[in-house]
Amino acid sequence: MDSLVRELIPLLQYLIPGFLATWIFYSLTSFKRPDSFGQIVQALIFTFLIHGVVEALGWGLTGLGDSFFAIGSWDIAARSACSVAVAMLLGLGSCYLTNNDELHQLLRRGKITRQTSYPSEWFGSFSRYAGFVVLHLYNDKRIYGWPEQWPASPSAGQFLIQAPSWLDAEGAEWRFGAESMLINASRVQWVEFVSQKNGETT
Repeated sequence: MDSLVRELIPLLQYLIPGFLATWIFYSLTSFKRPDSFGQIVQALIFTFLIHGVVEALGWGLTGLGDSFFAIGSWDIAARSACSVAVAMLLGLGSCYLTNNDELHQLLRRGKITRQTSYPSEWFGSFSRYAGFVVLHLYNDKRIYGWPEQWPASPSAGQFLIQAPSWLDAEGAEWRFGAESMLINASRVQWVEFVSQKNGETT
């Protein structure tokens, strides 16, 4: 048993940075977590990238220390600390590229893909559009307001609408007394993105 533990500890130390980057990615994006196998595969991909970067840094820092000055030895502790730092930066960087569609935007310009980095068209539409919305409910009522928060998918979650008001058939507003309102996404039939000019919707 002790020999098994001694063999597992180096393996876990090697894999933990990849799992850390995966955890950061799924904690800070709206992507649905895949099954255990899918998460392990992604963690292994992150692990490969992380240790590649760490090896390159180790080679560069060692050469820098041999040529100019050394601030310490490139030992297991330094390698582990560097792996954790690279894992955090890689995880946060992946979140930034995904949440802002930066990488896919570049790839679309190069005609490599037509996809976005958002988890769905629903989420991408709300992320790209900053404006007022009209929620069309299943009971034929319409609610107009500013979407402060919205669900990641159209089938679950809630809308947080700031300054909500009803819209009648002619488009006139009937203000609520509330400052904001939570609306279950399952009650929304479709969403209309609108602009506001002089207090009117267009």
